[in-house]
Amino acid sequence: MTPTRSIEVPSRRFGKYLVRSRLGQGGQAEVFLAEAVDDKGDQVHVAIKLMRQGGNEEKFADEADLMGLLNHPNLVRMVEHGTAFGRPFIAMEFLIGGDLLEVMAAHRRAMKGFPTGMGLYVIIEVLKALAYFHKATTKTGAVLNLIHSDVNPSNVFFSGEGEVKLGDFGVASSSHANIGPAQGVAAGKLSYLSPEQTRGEYLGPASDLWAVGVMLHEVVVGYHPFQKEGASDEQVMASIRAPKLNIPDYVDKPLAQVITRALTPELKNRFRSAGEFAGPLFAYGLDQNVLPSRTELQFWLESVLGLLV
Repeated sequence: MTPTRSIEVPSRRFGKYLVRSRLGQGGQAEVFLAEAVDDKGDQVHVAIKLMRQGGNEEKFADEADLMGLLNHPNLVRMVEHGTAFGRPFIAMEFLIGGDLLEVMAAHRRAMKGFPTGMGLYVIIEVLKALAYFHKATTKTGAVLNLIHSDVNPSNVFFSGEGEVKLGDFGVASSSHANIGPAQGVAAGKLSYLSPEQTRGEYLGPASDLWAVGVMLHEVVVGYHPFQKEGASDEQVMASIRAPKLNIPDYVDKPLAQVITRALTPELKNRFRSAGEFAGPLFAYGLDQNVLPSRTELQFWLESVLGLLV
C-alpha cells in the first residue's frame, strides 16, 4: 500500500532521493516514503526517517550508529544516514507489506480470527530478530547487551516477499550507555510495557520477551490481555503488574502454557531468552503441521491487505 498523506518538507528532492508521501510521525521524527536509484541503476523505494526540528541529535545519531552495526534478515536494514534540510536522516529499506498492527486491524474489521499458523510464524520470526539483537556485538566483538524497549505490532514489518522484520530502534538501549531506571516508563507503547518498565526499573531481554508474549496473546487468543476499553493508563499498568489471564478453552493447552509463562510478572519464572521462548512454539507448530512457508505467508498477506507485490 502507498500512503498519500501530504508532505511537510521544504523540498520533495534532496540528494538522490525524491520524497513521495509521509508514512508517519512521532515525537522525535517523521517518516517519509521516497524513491531513489540504487547502484545497479534500478529505482527503489526507501523509508526516510527525518529528525524533527529541535530533536535529540545525539540520540538520533546513536540510532544510526546502531543500525550500522546490525545485520540480520529479521531486522530492518539501514541504507545510509546523512543530513537533509539541516536535520539528520536515516534511509531504510521500505517494506511494502505494512506492519502487524495493520494486519491485526484488518482481521478485526473482517471479524476473522488470526490464523494460528500465521501468528506463530510471525512471532517466531520476531524472536529470531531478538535472539540476534540481544547478543549483538560491536565491530571489535564486545557484546552490546541491547534491549529494544519498544517491541509492539507497529514495529513488526512485512516485506512483499513475506519476510518479517523488527524495526524502530530509536529507544533501544545498551548496558554500555548507563541508561537510568527513570527512563523505563517513557520508552515503549504503554500496553506493551513489561512490569519492570512500568516501575521504571533497569531492563533486560526479558522485558522485550514480555512484549512478544503480549503479541502472542493477541494473535492466538484474539484480543489484547491488558488493553481494556475505557481503562486509564494507571489501570493498564496495574493489570500489567498483576496479570489476571483468563485464556479461553479454544486455545490449545500447550499454547496457553507458553502465553502464561511469557506473561508471568516474576522475572525468574519468565522465558530467559528468545530461543527458549521460540522452542515450544516451533515444536507446537511442527506437531500440529500449521507452520506456513514464507511464500504462503506472502500470499496470505496479499489476501489480507490487497497488496500488489
